[in-house]
Amino acid sequence: RELVVTNTHVVADWVDADITPVKDKLYTPEIPGVNENFEKDVMVTAHQWYGEELPEIVANRIDKELKSIIGNGFAVIYNIAQRLVLKSNKDGYLVGSRGSVGSSLAATLSGITEVNPLPPHYRCPECQYSEFYTKGEYGSGFDLPDKKCPQCGAELIKDGHDIPFETFLGFHGDKVPDIDLNFSGDYQPVAHN
Repeated sequence: RELVVTNTHVVADWVDADITPVKDKLYTPEIPGVNENFEKDVMVTAHQWYGEELPEIVANRIDKELKSIIGNGFAVIYNIAQRLVLKSNKDGYLVGSRGSVGSSLAATLSGITEVNPLPPHYRCPECQYSEFYTKGEYGSGFDLPDKKCPQCGAELIKDGHDIPFETFLGFHGDKVPDIDLNFSGDYQPVAHN
């Protein structure tokens, strides 16, 4: 009793401040300009893929995700994952993403994952034409038949898997992101460093 109860109270009386053994909030690293740079990276790719005037479905999804990611201080987490993936790819090693990060369009557009969570759709790599299927006609963009762009004749990219963003950050968009990345065994020490 003396060791476990009495002495514990004595030590607690020595401390004036409230101390919690578990962190009560997120303590992410600080990177100057990370919010603006992350948003810019997402938007640059969005415009490259979908055109200067984004389709409403794309613009709404990006807006929803960026409000959640930046508003909750998660951009730095995305940015660190983005940097790791870009560095690994630059060094010649592919990176696989696992789990629910594939439900984030911002993760796709920033290069963290190759999974596009938008509904199945075609997109043109030449003129940015896009055509979405939002009524369940196809389960995945990979199921779409081959098709040429009706505007420029280029072979259309078949994309999209219809995964809600809430799968990743929860119904309120405030769940701390858990970005799981698979690096090559040869590259893991570099990624860890």
